[in-house]
Amino acid sequence: MFNLVGDPWVPVRRSSGAVDTIAPWEITRGIDEDNPFVGFAWPRADFDGAAHEFLIGLLATASAPADDDEWLGWWDAPPAPELLRERFAAFADAFVLDGDGPRFIQDMDPLDGAVEVEVGGLLIDAPCENTLRKNADLFVKRGGVSVLSRAAAAIALFTLQTYAPSGGQGHRTSLRGGGPLTTLAVAGRAGRLPTLWGRLWPNVETREAIESRGIAGPGPGHERIFPWLAPTRTSNDKAQGRPTSPRDVDPLQVYWGMPRRIRLLFEPADGRVSSLTGAADPIIVRAYRTRNYGIQYTEGFAHPLSPYYAPKAGATRLPVHPQPGGISYRHWLGLVVTEVDGQSVPANTAQLRARDFAAFEWLRLVAFGYDMDNMKARSWSQSEMPLPVEDGKLDKDFLDALVRKLVPAAAVASRALTFQVKSALYPRPSDVPGDFGFIGERFWRETEIGFYQTIRLANEVYRRDPGDADAQRPVVEGWVRILRDRSLALFDENAPLAGIEHRDMERLVRARWSLVMTFLGAGKRGEELYSVLGLVSAKQRKRRAK
Repeated sequence: MFNLVGDPWVPVRRSSGAVDTIAPWEITRGIDEDNPFVGFAWPRADFDGAAHEFLIGLLATASAPADDDEWLGWWDAPPAPELLRERFAAFADAFVLDGDGPRFIQDMDPLDGAVEVEVGGLLIDAPCENTLRKNADLFVKRGGVSVLSRAAAAIALFTLQTYAPSGGQGHRTSLRGGGPLTTLAVAGRAGRLPTLWGRLWPNVETREAIESRGIAGPGPGHERIFPWLAPTRTSNDKAQGRPTSPRDVDPLQVYWGMPRRIRLLFEPADGRVSSLTGAADPIIVRAYRTRNYGIQYTEGFAHPLSPYYAPKAGATRLPVHPQPGGISYRHWLGLVVTEVDGQSVPANTAQLRARDFAAFEWLRLVAFGYDMDNMKARSWSQSEMPLPVEDGKLDKDFLDALVRKLVPAAAVASRALTFQVKSALYPRPSDVPGDFGFIGERFWRETEIGFYQTIRLANEVYRRDPGDADAQRPVVEGWVRILRDRSLALFDENAPLAGIEHRDMERLVRARWSLVMTFLGAGKRGEELYSVLGLVSAKQRKRRAK
């Protein structure tokens, strides 16, 4: 039997670039030596993301610290592999992939007579049935993945169950909906090399936090954590199925959701190797059985690795999902900082670890997930954003207040830039057809370095004199200049003077002048920009002059 907590199956990369295959309990092996494990080495980015969630979930399930002090103890002195092996072994029965009893994240029923699908169908970006029927698989071709080793099948199945998009009638989405956004804190210990442990432990909840997410319900049992240890709680209301709410499960099930009814089909390899990894395994997977109406998770779950938003005041918060345009500093409100109205909040673990700055020499936020169009994966989005922590020194309240100024100001500038480009090119800019979003995307991308420089400078000024609010004004004014310079450069590129007809020259000059005045605090958008930043607008300066 292939056991996912006891057997070596996880590919990891060392700081030297060398790749090893380890069992999950070995993640801290050699952590204080000169060539530690620094990351996963799966051949797909979504597998790497899911591997983080697998190990974080396993640590939270088997070794959650009692409180912040215990968490800090394992951060300062990571546990020996032998201790993790002992802790993980208590749950080994739930992690058998191919045995005769319950199988990891697979339906307890063998699903005899169910539809059989080629194993490549486990991949979220595989062409769907409708695409194949129309011969529209132009970029991701059918048949590219025909054989998976047990290790590759395990991570592919876990990835699908964790991020599952809509799959047609009764084929349920993941506990967080299709293609949720995941955010992880990645940190470093003082005087140590970056490690895989620094990508996992900062995101592990304490038992206090886990229990706070629980809702009184049925009695305890591992089947409430791992749904595959019991007959599937189906959701076909015509066959006495029912949805699954937080009240029906252990709060740890957020890490082990199983929306799809799937049963892997194992067979001897006979010399065939994994299509994805090239690994030889005596047992392979070429197909799986699937049936609809698996577990239907309701709203109300709070996954600790995802940010949430409320579509309107008083509404239930929903998980954030990646959108076209990727992830950048414009998403800090809701990913790193709670919005003022409280309707968008960061992931729970990001909030918890943000209070432990003193524990970290450096800290970054990694955000990733599928940008889904219903059943179709448009892209995998991933971004790593530095948090301005130096030797554990940062006032979180100060950072929050600063970001609530800088990011909305950039949003105002982006809208002003796009509108004035359209005003320069067309007599009626509000009626212009087509998508001008590419201008805003470039604006956000090209001001990102300036954003981090501004935060770093503001932090330095704050540390010199936390009580001097006026000392931040030059920093904020510097941010206005960064926004202005990038906006004018992009305006000139997208509305160039060369080749413009004489009758349109006045319109272009007026549009550029209006954009310049925005950054001087004049006009409607200028007043909005200066108001967000706490600066004195042109109208206010004029009133004071009187």
